[in-house]
Amino acid sequence: MTFELLSPEDSAAIAYLRSPTAIRDRCGQLFELACADKLRYFRCDLSQLDRVAEYVIHVTRESYPDLNVPFHSRWRHFEVGGPSRLADLEAKLDGLTPLQKAQAKFDLVIVSVLLDAGAGDRWQYVESGTGEPGSGDVWRRSEGLAIASFHAFCQGIFSSDPNQPLQADAIGLQTLTEDALRNAFQVS
Repeated sequence: MTFELLSPEDSAAIAYLRSPTAIRDRCGQLFELACADKLRYFRCDLSQLDRVAEYVIHVTRESYPDLNVPFHSRWRHFEVGGPSRLADLEAKLDGLTPLQKAQAKFDLVIVSVLLDAGAGDRWQYVESGTGEPGSGDVWRRSEGLAIASFHAFCQGIFSSDPNQPLQADAIGLQTLTEDALRNAFQVS
């Protein structure tokens, strides 16, 4: 396989397209089209901007009176509901080097985010509780997908090496069966 080098003009064009200036320019063009109702799927009605801003301020102040709004992240999804899932993960990673711990956490987050394509409003994941019927917490949407993928990762379903279950490697992902994924996400 051979690769052709880019011409200076192509390199310059690519550099521009990746620049904040190009992104702002393109976003500005899309914004103007949305305001003029010339986009197929989006429209921007600025007459409602003050109302939306007031609503956002109200919800934010009601939910976070100190205005200390937590980041929305996959990592926070793993901690929803209070169980110390991340503390459990840390215990499982005990004895690994800081780099190995970071690699495991990176694998977990990447696989989890890629599996979150939207579960719809009917799918749910029941997290094991005490073992008694009905003792598990029920999770839906992104939180449910995060928790399901967290447990699947901790069970090693994305790893090809039973001695290193806390990883997602190419062979593990390539050999992952639909049934294993279905079971991990409790899809019937």
